Amino acid sequence: MSSPEQSPASSRNPIRMLSWRVVIASFLAACGLTALTTWALVTATEAKTADQAKIATVKINAIRTGLSVGAGIGGAMALLLAARKQWLGERSQAHQEDVANSDIMDASERRITDLYGKAVDQLGSDKAAVRIGGIFALERLAQANPGHRQTIIDVICAYLRMPFNIPSELDLGSITAYTIQSTTDQEGQQEIQVRLTAQDLLRRRLSKKSTNLDDHWRDLRIDLTGATLITFNLTDCEFREGVFSNAHFVGTTRFNSSTSTGISTFRGARFSGFVDFTSFDFAGQVRFDDSIYAKSCSFEEANFDQARFDKATFMDQAIFKRSNFHNRAIFDDATFSEVIFTEADFIADVQFLRVTFSEDARFGQSRFRSAATFTNCRFDKDARFGGSRFEGRVRLREVTFSGLASFGECIFIEGLYMRGTTFDDVAKFGNSKMMGGASLRDVSFKKSASFTGTSSSRSITFYGVRFDGAVSFYKTEEQPIEFKNSSIQNRDQMLHPPKYWLVASQENLLGRYDIVRWNPPMILP
Repeated sequence: MSSPEQSPASSRNPIRMLSWRVVIASFLAACGLTALTTWALVTATEAKTADQAKIATVKINAIRTGLSVGAGIGGAMALLLAARKQWLGERSQAHQEDVANSDIMDASERRITDLYGKAVDQLGSDKAAVRIGGIFALERLAQANPGHRQTIIDVICAYLRMPFNIPSELDLGSITAYTIQSTTDQEGQQEIQVRLTAQDLLRRRLSKKSTNLDDHWRDLRIDLTGATLITFNLTDCEFREGVFSNAHFVGTTRFNSSTSTGISTFRGARFSGFVDFTSFDFAGQVRFDDSIYAKSCSFEEANFDQARFDKATFMDQAIFKRSNFHNRAIFDDATFSEVIFTEADFIADVQFLRVTFSEDARFGQSRFRSAATFTNCRFDKDARFGGSRFEGRVRLREVTFSGLASFGECIFIEGLYMRGTTFDDVAKFGNSKMMGGASLRDVSFKKSASFTGTSSSRSITFYGVRFDGAVSFYKTEEQPIEFKNSSIQNRDQMLHPPKYWLVASQENLLGRYDIVRWNPPMILP
């Protein structure tokens, strides 16, 4: 279960045997050195004295000195051999300890492998109690051996990925552990207990609020692809990567206040009950493509690094209030019922392509720091953007507003661009600040439209715009407003026309009244 590592013993240099030739050569060299020393001392003595008696005494002393030198050399050699013997003994001891440690490690690995195998065998038992025991055995094994935690998490997730059918007569949205227990047969009840135990293990071991730091298993990957999860709860948890593709979440699902440090995916996931992602911190890319939410869901105050909701379907209320999108956010082909983006912060580009809002869409007081694009979208009910701040370019192309469209008191710093957009109900742009100007091309206002108090430092241009109801430009006299090929249904529906503009007195070929520039009469002297 673990990769082999190089032992300390294998890294040592091989021992060289001490040759007898080296020993004999060292002995002869010591004898020769002793004789040479003695001869040198005797010769030196003969040269320095004339007294025969003294010469004899000095020669004896010289010979004694030479022999002492020889004895010293011999002692040094003996000490060297003793040191070598000690070194060899220590090396042998170290080798024995390495072998013993290796045996202990091998025994430990064999023990872990044996325990792991037995626990996995328990998961395959036909008895629920034995399977639950296997889950707890794997938990204890992972707690004592941190290096094996990812493997054991993989085993637990693999068990949850095993096929499991929910009784068709149950309401999957409001299901609880109690209701599902009371409506299934005995075998199903036992299997549910095993699955709830496995899910609880994930919650406890991934929890950031563990009193003991070692109880929190960190930097793990969860793969629950295609799993059926019952009242799944990962509140206040942290994991590196979460794979929930095509998973089926039954009953209430909770991910609130959790953290994902890597890539996570919920592609094709189905949420049958309420799902709570409140304050979830998606530190890496997250994908919700093709996900389905049968009941309300909350992403309130969630943090997204990169988020994609392509083809996501929200059948009930979706709450993104005060959520933060730190990188590009894409909602292409998504379908919303009622959606709340109030006070959301889009730090990078946000794109809504072919999106349907079947109920109220609330974007009030949101902040768009980069480009915001709405293309081929349909708002079937009210769309409220009042008080929002658009710091990048805003593009509305082929958008249909069937209900109230409110952009009052909005700030457009880089400009507002509309093309082919239709307002079937009241449109409000009162007191908005179009600092980067605005361009409305082929836009149709079927009912009343209000631009009261709109201000701009650049031109606000209406190209081919049709006003079928009343329109007001009250308090916009000093604003640079232009009309090109624009018209109104009835002359008396133009309330407070902007300065230098008026409604033509005659109908055009289409039975409408053009909005034309006012040319003051020439006064002759």
